[in-house]
Amino acid sequence: DPRFQPDLSSTYQPVKCNPSCNCDDEQKQCTYDRRYAEMSSSSGVLGEDIVSFGNESELVPQRAVFGCENRETGDLYSQRADGIMGLGRGQLSIVDQLVDKSVIGDSFSLCYGGMDVGGGAMVLGKITPPPEMVFSHSDPFRSPYYNIELKEMHVAGKRLKLPTGVFDGRHGTVLDSGTTYAYFQKDAFVAFRDAVRSNSFELRSKLSLFACQ
Repeated sequence: DPRFQPDLSSTYQPVKCNPSCNCDDEQKQCTYDRRYAEMSSSSGVLGEDIVSFGNESELVPQRAVFGCENRETGDLYSQRADGIMGLGRGQLSIVDQLVDKSVIGDSFSLCYGGMDVGGGAMVLGKITPPPEMVFSHSDPFRSPYYNIELKEMHVAGKRLKLPTGVFDGRHGTVLDSGTTYAYFQKDAFVAFRDAVRSNSFELRSKLSLFACQ
C-alpha cells in the first residue's frame, strides 16, 4: 500500500516535544525507536490523526497517536504488512487510548484462526466470554508483557518431562501475537525438539520455526 503522507492530511498533527517523550534534534517533535527480539527495528516520529477500524466495525473513527515510521529494518522491512498495531500495556497502545476516551471497555481479545479460515478475529473492548472459556492470570507487575503461568507442555498427547520451574523465568511465559518465533528455555527446547523428532510423522506438516535461548 502507499505510504501515509502527513502533508496530505488536513487532520494530521505532530506530537510536539514534551517532557514525557524523546525529542528530535530540533526539540520540536516527539520521536520513537522500537527494537524487537528477531532483531528488526522501527523508528520515526509520533503523530496524531483520525484512525478508522474498517467498514464492518461498530467503532466510529477516533483521533489517536501513532508512530509515523520513516525507517525500518529486518523482518519489518521485508514482510507484506504495512506496520504494527500496538496492543501492549502502555499509554500509546491503541487499546489504552480508546479506553481513555471511554470508547471501549478495558480489554481486548485475539482469536487465532489460521490463514486458511480467515485469519481469526480481534475484538476491542469487553464481550461475554463463552461459558467453557478457561482463564489464566497475567501479572502486570511482573512484566510489561502479557505473561501467563505455563505449567506443562504436551507433544502428541504426551506430557514432556521438564524440571520444576522451567517456565518461571524473569518474565514468566510471554504471549506475543506479533512474532513468528517461539523462544524456549534450553531444557524445554531440548525436550520439545526431541519429542517432535520422535513424533515427526504426525507433526512434520504443522511445524513453525522455533529457536532456543
